[in-house]
Amino acid sequence: MLSRFIAAAVLCAAPVTVLAQSVDTLDLPRAVALARAANPMLAARHAEVRAAGARIRPAGALSDPTLTLGAMNYMLPGLSPRGDPMTMNQITLMQMVPVNGTLGLRRGVARADSARFAWAAEAAALEVEAAVRTQYWALYHDDRALEIMARRRTVLQEIATVATTMYSTGAATQSDALRAQVAITRLAQEVAGMQQERYAAASALNALLGRPGQTPIALPEADAHEHGVMMHTLDMPEPPPLESLIATADGHNPDVLAAAARVTGGRSNAAAVRRSLIPDLGIGVAYGQRAGMGDMLSLMVSVNVPVFAASRQLRERDEAGAMLDAATWEETAVRVQVHAALATARQQAMTARRLVTLYAGTLVPQAAAAYEAALAAYRVGRVDFATLFDAQTMLLEYEHDLHNDEAMYGTAVAELDRLTGRRFDAGSAGREN
Repeated sequence: MLSRFIAAAVLCAAPVTVLAQSVDTLDLPRAVALARAANPMLAARHAEVRAAGARIRPAGALSDPTLTLGAMNYMLPGLSPRGDPMTMNQITLMQMVPVNGTLGLRRGVARADSARFAWAAEAAALEVEAAVRTQYWALYHDDRALEIMARRRTVLQEIATVATTMYSTGAATQSDALRAQVAITRLAQEVAGMQQERYAAASALNALLGRPGQTPIALPEADAHEHGVMMHTLDMPEPPPLESLIATADGHNPDVLAAAARVTGGRSNAAAVRRSLIPDLGIGVAYGQRAGMGDMLSLMVSVNVPVFAASRQLRERDEAGAMLDAATWEETAVRVQVHAALATARQQAMTARRLVTLYAGTLVPQAAAAYEAALAAYRVGRVDFATLFDAQTMLLEYEHDLHNDEAMYGTAVAELDRLTGRRFDAGSAGREN
């Protein structure tokens, strides 16, 4: 019954133009897989990784040689090639060869930059996955809220029937039946608002999956709840100790690793700039063709002289050192931020876990017993309608809070997974007693 109500809510919340579409029953692992495969932002990050990888070989390659063609020492005004022994047609080939090791260092900079882009792409993938899981848990909460509203409507209708029957026999006032009918009408407004909230969460999830926002989504059917007994809740194991999470994040968090790659690149760049004071070596060969005389071959060696080092190379060295300092401090800042976020996310998961245990094991069963007792007492005129109505409202509010804490736990675990770069399988779609 409740699953049919949720499916109807999905279709009612969707625009008329998409009613012909089939509802996609989406579990959490499939949603994550779809996002990793189809999210357009991730496709853009992967393209950036390919571009950064393509820059590695050029960064360490020699510069192109220079080929020069010349007509040398032609005599004026006739420009005769026989006017002088030095008159010739000449071809020269010149190649600059760095002997200071900067080519290998530049390739190291590009390799570190490529690694940084790769880790940034993985960080983006984890962010998308965490967002998918967050929206999925929002849908889970909305579906459970709609289930509660469906049960509340059934209960209110039952109460209205009892109140009407008792009014007809003079055992209750007419206001009891009218109040129950008003509650049913108000509940219809709350259902419409929750359907809109669910549609917004589904649209956000569809966007993360790279597909039209109006695609209808349904979650796998959950176990039914029974009042008066321990409620079925999600499997919610305790997260690992904070020290373990921090150690895992230091070794696997892609933001931390991207910052470390930037430091590595900064070191290689600083070393390359320092070595740029060592002159590059130019090697050349020239062939001269003379008319009626023997041809000539010349060999040349050149070096660049850093006469402006004070205003160029030394300033570049200062810049490279400052950039390395900035990268080092940024790595420290990223680690501190990740550690703080881990502590917060773990605390949220622990709090949600305790609250779910409290609600499922104590508050909901007690509220269910109180409601059943109030209903029985109302039937025989021992309590008034307000007492019965308050007992029923409290029960459903406790159930709503329980599912809200389940969703908070799942969202916190998704954040733990994003921060550690490793999967902590805590918030699954399976349920246990």
